Amino acid sequence: MEWKIDPAHSYIDFKVRYLVSGISGKFTGVTGKVLTTDGVESRAPELLGFDARFEVARFNTGVPARDLHVTGPDFLDVAAHPEAVVRMVEVRPDVPGRYLLTVELTLHGVSRQVELTTATAGPVTDIFGITRVGASASGWLRRSDFGVTEYLGFISDAVDFTVEVQAVPDDVPDDRLPPAR
Repeated sequence: MEWKIDPAHSYIDFKVRYLVSGISGKFTGVTGKVLTTDGVESRAPELLGFDARFEVARFNTGVPARDLHVTGPDFLDVAAHPEAVVRMVEVRPDVPGRYLLTVELTLHGVSRQVELTTATAGPVTDIFGITRVGASASGWLRRSDFGVTEYLGFISDAVDFTVEVQAVPDDVPDDRLPPAR
């Protein structure tokens, strides 16, 4: 079954070490498709694939000056690389409802494989009668693998992240979904 990612309920949290403490932030407005076994009739659809994308400028750490710096040429350079893309390469079932994923992440104009641990949920029907499935994935990457090397030593190379996704059947009209913020 094909599902579309609901951008109002999907995001990526991340955390890096800056000097002696962590800095966290969020990318919002994740869009894309998820493919599962038939999930409306089944209580346990199996994940078969997905692709997602997000506008890198939809980035927020809660400090506007820092957000402007990070989205600028020293780090993410959104003028040159406005979008990031995630495509599933391989899915390996772990225990029921959990998967080990290999994805190809294209960020900052560079594509690399990243490993994710993923838990799925649903299907459930929301208060508006729309069926939803969800997934939570976590992993880490080296920002230097994507050409983001400014201030290494002050800001960690390792970036931990968590992805939260809700998806609805592909045939649900967009006007039935809440607007992404």
